[in-house]
Amino acid sequence: MKGPDSGRAHVIQDVGQAHLLSDPRSLTYFKPFLAEERTVSAAAQELGCNLNTLLYRVRVMLDAGLLRVTRTERRAGRAIKHYRSVHDAYFVPFGLTAYHTLEDRLAAQGAPLFGTLIRAYGEVLRSSEHSGRFLLRDERGAVLTTDFPPQQTPGGLPIVFYDTTLTLDVADARALGENLQSAFGQGVSARASASSGPAGQRYLLMVALLPLAEVDQVTRPGQDTEA
Repeated sequence: MKGPDSGRAHVIQDVGQAHLLSDPRSLTYFKPFLAEERTVSAAAQELGCNLNTLLYRVRVMLDAGLLRVTRTERRAGRAIKHYRSVHDAYFVPFGLTAYHTLEDRLAAQGAPLFGTLIRAYGEVLRSSEHSGRFLLRDERGAVLTTDFPPQQTPGGLPIVFYDTTLTLDVADARALGENLQSAFGQGVSARASASSGPAGQRYLLMVALLPLAEVDQVTRPGQDTEA
């Protein structure tokens, strides 16, 4: 997947806007309106949240200059307003956020994602025959601490969950990264194509290939882990 075009992203300069767009909870309510028109009721249904809660959040985002009213449907009784983000893309400079360090920001913004991951993975293990954890050495001689999750749920839904620490040269790492990006892009494309059809099963898709800092390499010498 290609990164965003920095020229089309609006650079936030207001501290209040930066706070709203960097706070995970506030950002959740903003996402349905980003570069797309939504009514409050449609956005509330999409998020699965209370209508009055979202109405309050929309008023806050309107006052902050993040949302605008695109059109109003005149109906018998109450008029229906449609909202959309003022800009189609944003860049929030770290210096305008309330976080002391970059790691603080990553921890706060990653908490909802990793909370979802833990709950989903826990449910997978709960439905499998192994709820404990294995410690063993594989045929390559690598030590594994793993749950050996099943490949599908009792209802037949596919499951894939692995993690490991590798030692790769630059060429192999680049090739692996390209393959992972391609697989992730295919997943995103499949989501987009299915959005117009019947609602499918929601999945959490994550891809990572990160060089470890020296301190991590020292504290985890030669350790391979596979979940």
